[in-house]
Amino acid sequence: MKTSLLAARRATTLALLLAASFSATAQNGEARRFDFSAKPAAGYTAVPVTTEYSASKGYGFEPGAAAGKPSFFSVDLPEGNYNITVTLGGTPEASTTTIKSELRRLMLENVRTAPGKTETRTFTVNIRTPAIPAVGGLAAGAVNLKVPRETVQEAWNWDRRLTLEFNGSQPAVRSIEIAPAQTPTIFLLGDSTVCDQPGEPYASWGQMLPRFLKPGVAVANHGESGETYRDSLARRRLDKVLSAMRPGDTVMMQFGHNDQKQIKDGKGGPFTTYKAEIKQHVDGVRARGGVPVIISSMERRAFDANGKVIPSLIDYATAARQSAEELGVAFIDLNAMSKPFYEALGTEASKAAFAEPQPGRIDNTHHNNYGAYELAQAVLTGMRQAGVPAASFIADGYGNFNPAKPDPVASFAVPRSPTFSNERPLGDEANAGPQARAGATGYLFTYFTKNGEDGLHLAASADGYRWEKLGGGRSYLTPKVGISKLMRDPCIVRGPDGTYHMVWTSGWKENNIGYASSKDLVHWSEQKELPVMAHEKGVLNAWAPEIVYDEQRGEFLIFWASTVPGKFAETAGSSEEKYNHRLYSTSTKDFQTFTPTKLFYDPGFSVIDATFVRVNGKNHLLVKDETVNPPRKYLQVADAPSLSGPFGKLSAPITPQGMWVEGPTAIQAGEDVIVYYDAYRTKHYGAMRSRDLVNWEDVTAKMSFPDEGTPVRMRHGTAIAVPAALIEQLRAQN
Repeated sequence: MKTSLLAARRATTLALLLAASFSATAQNGEARRFDFSAKPAAGYTAVPVTTEYSASKGYGFEPGAAAGKPSFFSVDLPEGNYNITVTLGGTPEASTTTIKSELRRLMLENVRTAPGKTETRTFTVNIRTPAIPAVGGLAAGAVNLKVPRETVQEAWNWDRRLTLEFNGSQPAVRSIEIAPAQTPTIFLLGDSTVCDQPGEPYASWGQMLPRFLKPGVAVANHGESGETYRDSLARRRLDKVLSAMRPGDTVMMQFGHNDQKQIKDGKGGPFTTYKAEIKQHVDGVRARGGVPVIISSMERRAFDANGKVIPSLIDYATAARQSAEELGVAFIDLNAMSKPFYEALGTEASKAAFAEPQPGRIDNTHHNNYGAYELAQAVLTGMRQAGVPAASFIADGYGNFNPAKPDPVASFAVPRSPTFSNERPLGDEANAGPQARAGATGYLFTYFTKNGEDGLHLAASADGYRWEKLGGGRSYLTPKVGISKLMRDPCIVRGPDGTYHMVWTSGWKENNIGYASSKDLVHWSEQKELPVMAHEKGVLNAWAPEIVYDEQRGEFLIFWASTVPGKFAETAGSSEEKYNHRLYSTSTKDFQTFTPTKLFYDPGFSVIDATFVRVNGKNHLLVKDETVNPPRKYLQVADAPSLSGPFGKLSAPITPQGMWVEGPTAIQAGEDVIVYYDAYRTKHYGAMRSRDLVNWEDVTAKMSFPDEGTPVRMRHGTAIAVPAALIEQLRAQN
């Protein structure tokens, strides 16, 4: 729902904002009232759930909204603070509603109403733009947003628009009233453990903080993934806060995870540059009449043999404390409070407080909703203990959190937002590989069914584990070339200009392969028949073509398996019947002219399927051994200094012993390489996982593929990382 497709639309708004003048925004607008019920009240604008947002109206639901399901409502508003009064319930059945604002900031948690009854609640929200006005000696300009992260995935945090997420087991929002409010603001500056994370399973304590505050104070979270005190200055995040704050406002700052890397890089340390940059922030806030608060960074999840947390940030926590004492400002020791919290949960159970972007892989730095919720309570308690004036806004019943006695995990019930990202937040531990850095936050699988008569099928996944078929399982391209007019083994690659190029097996006994291209995987070019083996008299076939883009050569490499009778001696490594395959190749820059076909790979045995995987800047070739006597039929790995070879020694088999597999394809999901294969005899898809291509784990049981066990199950295809916006566009056409 609210993923890159919607965020991309917001990116256009951001571009306009950055080009606009940076004059101060007005705060004297009238209240706006919207009614979502069947009988709208007088003075309210009626908004049926079918009303989609449009710029001309300036309000409406984001695509995918439906009654009784999680939905997003947006309304255009100037930058500033707003009191939001919502009326919940009023439906024949009982309702339970959770409301989040902007990027998943928790405002109301599981408000229940009895059948026919209503509840009215008020909360305060801050919305902002990147613009920095020329006030108080600050130069006019804008925050230097990260592209594409903040301009696409996180655009909802920066547009002139309020977005409310209506969530819950049975959400029922009857009406809302939005009124400009000159309220105090609590500004947050920090890294990925503080900022508004755009998608599940990640969350930060900054996102949870508003839930524990009374109406009349807004939280403006200016934290961002991967940042330091130095980045806060360089990207003008501090300037943005200073331009918006008023005397008496609070600025809470927590950095450390990424500042720590400056030691390794030789660019700073905790007791030198780190403390100096803290002072710059404190001086700036005080000059505007604000209340600075320094917070030490929580620990990472790491335990010793006795179940005690292993300190990893103690020097930065100490430096933060020293700075607070030397500068005479409030200090919250979240580092100290995080340790008993993790230890109370225990070595294994503490995983429940951290994000799990892929099944079985815990991010030991970044938290999930539960972990963020508990840490937010620790921050509130620290505010009260430090005597921060804004602690007067803490809601009744909170501010006395004991980290050694956290809330039970089983009782935690904040609903997950309908947004998911497997892209790890920036900074701290190694970020998630080249595909994530390129902004590719989704995965696409091209495949065929049955014998390939009906053509191309597509499946999508956010994490590489849970796959869903697109278009209800329809064909996206019907084969029209070749004698048999089949489309088997579809292999796809995204070119440097964003065009998708696909090749496929067009028949069992043909010397050609099929080719077509597309910008959106819906509208395709005219299909071509590439006669790649027409020059070889008596050739039996051209099977399982693969296509990859060679960045070094600036061209596309296409390779496939063919049997040329008598070309290679029959050995125990021969395939079934008369086949004795080797891999052949051609290359092209424009798909008009092609280099002469040549032998690409001869491993000394019959081979049909092979595919490349690139890990840490190095190429590797996954190869299937076609040997029948004795049967091998497994996958192996060979190193490749370049896509054209030469190829190194083959590894030991990586797929389960005794299983006949084909059609390997691989993706990099975070730090993991996942290799998928078609177990064609047992008729299911399987998967192996590794981080070094040496040690492999069978993760088939963690996978979910569409139509498994049916005649239309997925067959030999290709998985690739793609922009999430493409997947959303395909879903929207279902």
